[in-house]
Amino acid sequence: MKKSSIAAISVMATMGGLLLAIGMCMCLLPAWHAFTPGVILALLGAVVLLAIWPVYRKAAGKGTVHFTGGQTAAVLLGLTGAVVFGIGLVNCLQAVTAAGLAVGIAGIILLLAAAAVWRRAAGKKAIAFHGRTVLAYAIGVAGALVLGVGMCMTMVWGAAYLVPGVIVGCAGLLICVLNMTLRLIKGAQASDSRRG
Repeated sequence: MKKSSIAAISVMATMGGLLLAIGMCMCLLPAWHAFTPGVILALLGAVVLLAIWPVYRKAAGKGTVHFTGGQTAAVLLGLTGAVVFGIGLVNCLQAVTAAGLAVGIAGIILLLAAAAVWRRAAGKKAIAFHGRTVLAYAIGVAGALVLGVGMCMTMVWGAAYLVPGVIVGCAGLLICVLNMTLRLIKGAQASDSRRG
């Protein structure tokens, strides 16, 4: 994969993530009085993030995707998991409750199950957990947690934390994007070395 394609995917991930996060903040902060524009902005961010997949497939030289029944089930399971996870997040915005945590964890489990069902339906092997893979997942989780702390600072902790929350959230998003970019570069280098 060309470095220009990796850069384009990274820019799309950053912009889509920022639009989605800002739109969510606009929706979830009553003080902003911007629910409808927030929904539009969040949907725009989600569309940009979803557009990464076909761009990645084209840059990697892969053909169009033909969905099987198992892949369709995985997508539906993933969408359900995302909605359940979102409900858990909303329940924990003002005060963390056992019910909100349970619903959020159930959403995460559904998302992980969707990933496993997708890999199986696509005929791929289970993910082999070696040092690099564990490190990449750990960095991704850390970035997501930093992003979440930034969102909490922005949405829950009050107006005094708005600007620091945006900065912390952007730092978390940057960690996630850089982690993904490093994985793409290493994957491209590995495929180049196999060809050569």
